[in-house]
Amino acid sequence: MEFKLSFYNIVVQENADKVVIWNTKKGSVVELEQTVWSKLKNGDFEDKNIQPLLKALQKEGIVVVHDLDEVEEIIFRAKLRQFSNNQTSFGLVIAPTLSCNYHCPYCFEGDVKKQKEIMSAEVIDSIITALKDKFNKNKQIKHLRITWFGGEPLLTYDKVMVPLLEQVITLCKDKNIDFRSSIITNGYFLTEDKFEFLFLNHNVKYVQITFDGTEKEYALRKGTTVEAYHRVIKNILSLSQYLFSNNINAKIAIRLNVDNENYQDIKKFVTILRSNAKFHDNITFNLARLRQYDFCEELDSFSSTDEYEDILYDFENFTNKKPSIIEPKMVFCGQHCMNVFSVGPHGEFYKCEHDFGIKEHAVGNISTGLNYNKYFAEFMYQPLPEKCLRCQILPVCMGGCPHRRLMLKQNIECEHTIDHLKRSVIRYLKGGETNESHQRS
Repeated sequence: MEFKLSFYNIVVQENADKVVIWNTKKGSVVELEQTVWSKLKNGDFEDKNIQPLLKALQKEGIVVVHDLDEVEEIIFRAKLRQFSNNQTSFGLVIAPTLSCNYHCPYCFEGDVKKQKEIMSAEVIDSIITALKDKFNKNKQIKHLRITWFGGEPLLTYDKVMVPLLEQVITLCKDKNIDFRSSIITNGYFLTEDKFEFLFLNHNVKYVQITFDGTEKEYALRKGTTVEAYHRVIKNILSLSQYLFSNNINAKIAIRLNVDNENYQDIKKFVTILRSNAKFHDNITFNLARLRQYDFCEELDSFSSTDEYEDILYDFENFTNKKPSIIEPKMVFCGQHCMNVFSVGPHGEFYKCEHDFGIKEHAVGNISTGLNYNKYFAEFMYQPLPEKCLRCQILPVCMGGCPHRRLMLKQNIECEHTIDHLKRSVIRYLKGGETNESHQRS
């Protein structure tokens, strides 16, 4: 059998004796003798010192069979993941309203948030009916995941979230389906009176709340008040204490929207929150790069990929984040697959939450099903950009957000740079962590 080196080998460290290679397609990190690496680069696969290593090197993805087209393999596996009917999980992103009590200038929903309607009882019934039908036709489904989105979903807590969650819990118990949900919220209405219902009785396992810095920055960027900032802080810390005291396995993810102007204030915010006695390990901090969207108000402080990666690297050191290596993926996100859909306040179907409220981007309705229109086809079938097909980090990026690619006609800035990812691998190695996915050979 003839072999060749994988196109997706990236040398992250090298000296006269050793070389460390990261294979982005397998997610493996391998340390080799420099003499072995030299022979592999020269194609000396029949060498007596190489032959005993070939099986292990093939397992780690460093070498592949000579006739393998790795790009076509990646594309095929992506399509298989997108359109497979054998998924064991099904997910809905539900926006019970597009209305919001904040006005963040960078929000991708823009004026869509001015739509005040909330999901009706009829649409709630249609969601339950559609789920029953889905479960009856697809016996392989064992997991249901619902993400509450908006607008601000907790504006509809009593009228939509409570009745829908109660019916979903009953349905999943009847069908023996594991159910979990998450909430994307600004946290203003996440008060203590809701904790027991959501987290103890109805399987909310994840809450994401966004901050932009300390009180003045928060109020300015969210179009709200300093009092709102302190209220959300109180809600977060109360929830952290509640989850800790009741031994509930749920996470509070603080999304920190960062650009070139607010990073130092974000670090100050993290320090303040961590110093509170009610802060527990169920709170995590996730830095997120602000992006320009069509409906954003014009801002001048968005970071380039290079600028953001420098900020991210510093932030991970600042928070002592456990080193890790970005894993390979088959698709960029679940919304690019047939087992995840977004549902708007009127029951309209979308293939991405970024399309909420844009009628021409709807692809069906929860009561009538998917209509397979032109926009659906454009979203699902769009090819990867040519520059991605030539890129060594394609397996960990998969072309970036498919919605941004479609909206910007594929002329988008890369999600990552190779230099930053190499730096992350080196940081991981210095952390001394070893597991089955990242073995040295």
